[in-house]
Amino acid sequence: MSGPGVGKLLLENAKVFIDNKEIEADVYIHIKGFSLARVSHLDIESEELNKILKPKEGGFFSIHGVNGGIEIRFDKNRVKVLHEFLNEVLKEGEKTRTWVGGKERGIYIGFKKEQIVKLEKIAREKFNFKF
Repeated sequence: MSGPGVGKLLLENAKVFIDNKEIEADVYIHIKGFSLARVSHLDIESEELNKILKPKEGGFFSIHGVNGGIEIRFDKNRVKVLHEFLNEVLKEGEKTRTWVGGKERGIYIGFKKEQIVKLEKIAREKFNFKF
């Protein structure tokens, strides 16, 4: 599901870059059980991202914690998502390899259990979201 919805928590003032070029994008923590989510994940919503991953495509890619956020390392591109909360999910210098999928108007990161727990902790503590 793209756009705002119940259980989609907007990371206000998040910045998204494709290969160091800033793009217009919305970034959400999408909580399991709300607005069709089967697992908690991170949505990065911008049609620009569908040039990298088309809807219903996906694969396992490396995600790196960088100063101020995370960076997804695709085969030919890098997508950097900057927001203060994201270094609580992956600290600078940490990395994981996980599923990144394309969706209508964007992509999503299906983190591993360790990062999902941290996303849900942010939802509870920073957004006071009850689930």
